[in-house]
Amino acid sequence: MKPLPLLVLLLTCAACADFPELEGREQPNVRSAAYPKLIPVQDILGPPIDPVNEAAEIEEDLTTRSEALAKKAEALQNAQTN
Repeated sequence: MKPLPLLVLLLTCAACADFPELEGREQPNVRSAAYPKLIPVQDILGPPIDPVNEAAEIEEDLTTRSEALAKKAEALQNAQTN
C-alpha cells in the first residue's frame, strides 16, 4: 500500500475523534489566581556581550592552553623510558 492513501485514512480517522471540552474544567481557585509578574527578556539575559572582546579573551585562553599542551607534549617526548 502506498503511504499517501494510508496517511489520508489516518488523518480522516483522527478528524472523527471527539475531543473533550476544556471550558469550565479548571478549579475555581485557578480562575481567580493572579498571573505571575512578567519581566522583560533583556532583564533576564543581562547586558549584551561584546563579541570582539569575548573573542579576544577566548583566543588568549586557547593560546595559553595550546602552549601548555605543547610544553607537556615536548616533555613527554623527551622523557627517558626503560
